[in-house]
Amino acid sequence: MLTILSSILPFPYTIKIGVFTGGGDDLAYDPATGALTADITATCDPTLKKYAANFESHVKNIYRALLTRGLKGCYVYFTNKDTERYFRSRIEA
Repeated sequence: MLTILSSILPFPYTIKIGVFTGGGDDLAYDPATGALTADITATCDPTLKKYAANFESHVKNIYRALLTRGLKGCYVYFTNKDTERYFRSRIEA
């Protein structure tokens, strides 16, 4: 299940948002194919499970939005180390 917890304080304080996904491997990098793949059985979000035909595009859109919205940064923990290496290779200079 995708859960967003937030604590919003007046400026100049920071906005802290923590995002937790239930299964952890609903989107993973497959080194054999060289692509990100979505696994509907790994999600705990009942809403996403209703739309199996569009699951992969929905999951990729969710992660894209979450990873690009942080004004001061974003902390990410990958349970799948191949996925972690994939994302690190895209952001490290």
